[in-house]
Amino acid sequence: MVAGLIVLVAALYPNGAPQNRGPADVIGMNAPSFVVPLVGGGTIDLHSLRGKPVLLNVWATWCGPCRREMPALERLSREERDRLTVVAVDQGEDPSIAKAYARRFGVTFPVAVDANQRLGTVLHLAGLPSSFFIDKNGVIRDAVDGEMTFDAMLSRANALTAAL
Repeated sequence: MVAGLIVLVAALYPNGAPQNRGPADVIGMNAPSFVVPLVGGGTIDLHSLRGKPVLLNVWATWCGPCRREMPALERLSREERDRLTVVAVDQGEDPSIAKAYARRFGVTFPVAVDANQRLGTVLHLAGLPSSFFIDKNGVIRDAVDGEMTFDAMLSRANALTAAL
């Protein structure tokens, strides 16, 4: 009985740890220096992208909103390639699945796979897709949990690049 009471008190007593973390919690922080394998071979290091604004999209092929959002990401990548780098990091899938998906849908920007989903943990993902707008100095300036339209992406990308 006493042990049960101790467990109950410990479970309900605030310990100072954040309870409901999400992508917005990383705004203002430096993007992690994180190396992930690209589906076409090689790797990409998020730190190496400094010097140009980046839209980092975290997704999976099984995610319906992610699939709906991918054409808008591709369009943004093509239309804004001189001002913005788009990178998509698949969470937890086999690289061959992400590669086949990217090929099937004509994705031309870098697609990587985080097989252990460590990036999602570091960025406090609440769900998929999640997008992070990172300035040229590597600071996360905006984060979106959920699907975006092309217009929403473009608006946030313009806000990011206007601050340069």
